[in-house]
Amino acid sequence: MIKNKDLTFSTDNFQLAIYLLSESCRLISVDKTNPKRAVFVFKDTDQRKLLTDKFLSYEARVEPHRFFSAQKDLKQLLYSEVSQVEIRG
Repeated sequence: MIKNKDLTFSTDNFQLAIYLLSESCRLISVDKTNPKRAVFVFKDTDQRKLLTDKFLSYEARVEPHRFFSAQKDLKQLLYSEVSQVEIRG
């Protein structure tokens, strides 16, 4: 996970990206420069920080339908030609 100075948060953790998207964090872009590893770039907020802490400490809870819907959306982005996005979970 990488925190940038321009108020974005980047992660290559697919499960964390799904969770953040399902919890309505704003996905800004998907960096697919490396064909073996995508990097998901989110707007950095206090809520995003709290959600990441919950996820990493195994305290996160999410409604299953929202989780699987976010997973489907991210997979579609991975296989599409689009890299700049504005998605809220």
